[in-house]
Amino acid sequence: MCGVPVAEKLVKDERVAMLSFTGSDKVGWHLKSICGKKKVALELGGNASVIVDEGGDLASIAKTVAVGANTYAGQTCISTQRIYVVQSVFEQFRDLLVKEYAELKGGDPSDASVMVGPIIDKGHYDRIASWVDEALKGGAEILAGGKPVDLARNIYAATLLTNTRHEMRVNCAEVFGPVAILEAVADFGEAVAQVNNSTYGLQAGVFTNSVANMKRAHDELEVGGIIINNVPGFRLDSMPYGGIKDSGLGREGVKYAMEEMSEPRLLVY
Repeated sequence: MCGVPVAEKLVKDERVAMLSFTGSDKVGWHLKSICGKKKVALELGGNASVIVDEGGDLASIAKTVAVGANTYAGQTCISTQRIYVVQSVFEQFRDLLVKEYAELKGGDPSDASVMVGPIIDKGHYDRIASWVDEALKGGAEILAGGKPVDLARNIYAATLLTNTRHEMRVNCAEVFGPVAILEAVADFGEAVAQVNNSTYGLQAGVFTNSVANMKRAHDELEVGGIIINNVPGFRLDSMPYGGIKDSGLGREGVKYAMEEMSEPRLLVY
């Protein structure tokens, strides 16, 4: 952990063979631009999406998605932020999800009943609140939350918005907080298009019982990883974890990190 001037000095030092950076896309791409001929692995931001197809157990999916959007108060790169639901089940799923949000408690994370703990600092708390206010002024609607729980401790309510537009920062940027958007799409194809309508591409969750749609998601979604019938926040250390577009390059995970940090050598005799 260090400021940009120190990071720049480390990155430019010829004794450093590789740059591996986890952080914001702005800083990550800047460091890559000044590191010269070093190998580079970047794990940057995201605004991870979930697609909800018809035919699934909507009540179970709603519970999983509510948790996926608010674990660690949304402060993970693969926290669920954008939720796209096919029109045929949208109203039913919306009502179930709002019910699940009503059960989410904010407060001290040492309390086992609490899901939404504090934002890391006051600056980010204020930013998150301002992005929600900006969306509301632009015509978005609140389905849940949208208000402080404890100002003194930077705790913001689990927030669900709808009727957002792509240019709103709660949609196109990385909130990194307990805020998600919920939108209806005509069909699975439109859901894929909406997920791809992003500068980020880290992971996505797809809830479907259709093998054809699972294959379509794998073929067409512009992300580094697709989690079927779970939220994008699912991760194991053995997985090749990483993204494309502004989400970074290279892969983490034990085997894959070793490959990123090694040079192949050929011997012919």
